[in-house]
Amino acid sequence: MTMPVHPAVALTATQAAWLAELGVDRKLLATLADTSALFAPARVAPGAGVAPVNVPAGQGTSASRRTDAAVGAAPMHREPMQPVPQKPAATSPADPVPPQPVQRVDLPTDLALLAQTVASCQACGLHASRHQTVFGDGMANAPHWMIIGEAPGDHDDHLGLPFQGKAGELLSTMLSAAGILPQASVFYTNLLKCRPKGGRTPRADEIQACLPYLQQQIGLVRPSGLLVLGWQAAQALVGQRASLDQLRGQVHRYTDCGVDIPMVVTHHPASLLLRGQYKAAAWQDLHLARSALAV
Repeated sequence: MTMPVHPAVALTATQAAWLAELGVDRKLLATLADTSALFAPARVAPGAGVAPVNVPAGQGTSASRRTDAAVGAAPMHREPMQPVPQKPAATSPADPVPPQPVQRVDLPTDLALLAQTVASCQACGLHASRHQTVFGDGMANAPHWMIIGEAPGDHDDHLGLPFQGKAGELLSTMLSAAGILPQASVFYTNLLKCRPKGGRTPRADEIQACLPYLQQQIGLVRPSGLLVLGWQAAQALVGQRASLDQLRGQVHRYTDCGVDIPMVVTHHPASLLLRGQYKAAAWQDLHLARSALAV
């Protein structure tokens, strides 16, 4: 039996590297019925703005800096946000005051002021061990995408920038291979703004303390779409107690304060570094996300 012959697929170096990570080679690609759509230029929703605002959140994530270099644009150079000095506590160790929950109605409606509020937050115990908060970074005025992880890593905690280190490098490769970067503008952030000590799994009370900040961020940044990385961030934003396998593979809707945008969840790149067998599923999710913004 003669196998059908299809035209060779032209791959960029980034796409070829990502396919190699998945264990897919060019010979296997040649047996697929339609591969051109996999690497078609990304299309984005009309009217998505790309003008940055001056959010004191850092000089650009590792992903955004590599994207700037790839397209020849000048990289962003913003200094990491400095925490606001705190007044000494008025209570004695014998009479502690429990952390106060974050009230959404009390949060600033300006993104720069919200970043300052986050920098001085003591709503949960994570403030005691952080080096600095990690508010977010990237295009903060109606970007194509807001990419949301779970919690800052060790590099993020020291630099004040999200998605640093190997996880950030893998994320950049994934987005570029799927055709999301460098065409799209992106804002990067996390569900939690402080790193749990030792990189442990965040507790429910810590998530609840930080969730209002993220919800306010989404409402102020107003991205065209959300890409949510990791099951804890997915559960918090989808509003369902479910496994990642149950939540991924579909387009959810995020609706809050007048915002109604598509949302796709997938594996966190840090998880993919440990469990390479999930990379093929993440590849599918990225194309689902891109199609959700296609016009």
